[in-house]
Amino acid sequence: MGRLFFRVFFLGILILMVYSCDRKQPEHVAEDPAPSSEQASQYQPLDPQLVELSTHALPYWRTLREKKPVLVLMSFDPFLQPIPGQLRSRAKELVLTGSNDDIDLHGSYPRPDPVIMPTQALSAALEAELFSRVYWIFPSKVDPSELNVGTFRKQMVDADFMTEQEAERFFLENGRYVGRLRGTPFEAVHPDQFPYFEGPMVLHIDLSFFRGLYENEIKTPLYDLIHQNATRVLDSGWQPLALTLSYSTLHGAISLDTRFVLSNLAQVLRDSSLLTGDMPEPWRLRAEALYAADMYTESKSLELYREAAHLAPEDPAVIYDLFQSHLLARETDKALTALGQAVARDPGYGAAYLSLAEMALNDGNLEMALRLLEKGAQVFPANPFLDIQRADLLLAAGRPGEALALLNPLLEKQWSPTYHPDIPDFLVEMRHAALNFDAAANEPDDEADN
Repeated sequence: MGRLFFRVFFLGILILMVYSCDRKQPEHVAEDPAPSSEQASQYQPLDPQLVELSTHALPYWRTLREKKPVLVLMSFDPFLQPIPGQLRSRAKELVLTGSNDDIDLHGSYPRPDPVIMPTQALSAALEAELFSRVYWIFPSKVDPSELNVGTFRKQMVDADFMTEQEAERFFLENGRYVGRLRGTPFEAVHPDQFPYFEGPMVLHIDLSFFRGLYENEIKTPLYDLIHQNATRVLDSGWQPLALTLSYSTLHGAISLDTRFVLSNLAQVLRDSSLLTGDMPEPWRLRAEALYAADMYTESKSLELYREAAHLAPEDPAVIYDLFQSHLLARETDKALTALGQAVARDPGYGAAYLSLAEMALNDGNLEMALRLLEKGAQVFPANPFLDIQRADLLLAAGRPGEALALLNPLLEKQWSPTYHPDIPDFLVEMRHAALNFDAAANEPDDEADN
């Protein structure tokens, strides 16, 4: 049976990664002056809520539905992928009444019965009439004067974010594409043209926003981007009724290596004094390490990461950097120890176990791949595809009994006919292979008897 089922899962992940790939754009990074200490002290502290996926922000947004707030979305992905017609009523009910656990159970691809994908979060919010207007601040490297409404219309229609009729009504005005989308006033805004308005509002920032602006540590240092965009948000004077930040690193769309960006941004929004003076020493060391890596001085980079780990031994991002440094130095045991410590403090880093499992499998180390997948399954018990992969590898390792122990509960799950129509048949086939394997192993050897 080979790697059939293992590939099925990674095909889904590949689709998510391809969907989120960067578009090539000419470089343009606006220079914002740093705020003075006096200015920074006048900023009102904000209270960001960090979530893993955009769908996990929906419970925060829906509490404000009666106020009909404006949404300001800073993201590479506008989360406007259409919801399949057969799921629209379930999606609306989930948004309006689902618990946090319900939304986690039905709010992403690697679940048995997904209803809303992270790429559909704003679509679901608009279906539920959560917002009176949407400003999507997209990460552009071109000057606002170079924007082209024809290109915008084509990209949005090709991506299935809007209909041709909706697209035709959009016009370009002062660095903004203005129109209506799904019955709601909608503006796609260049980051140099932050919108100013009064009234209730929700702000959501996805980590992909920074990926859309980033090129490398020489041209667009990540900490400069954090500083620049935190300053813009605070300068706006916005007082959001809800401020949500999504990592989007769980399923490979965004690299775990940049997870720290969102955590550090949240710290700056809570404490604007971090915008002035010297940055925290672990941040400075990471910035230097990132620069050193881009300058091909990996030994210096590793040294800086290890120095940061001594200064901030409880910071999961710093510990993850230490894991990476051990991995690059081929210190496998130390790397896995560090990763375990990072995951204990921030389970989001558990996605690294899945990448390591794939690497181990590519190296032909089946037992190591199984160990790593088991660790991943412990961190993400709601992801059934990890058990499918484990069962597949257990069959390859000649351990059908252990594979059956994983497959039987999977066969009892309700699988989405929309997103996972083939999985039940795959599981039946795998179970059949496991039973046949076990039966063949227990058959008497006729030649030996003779």
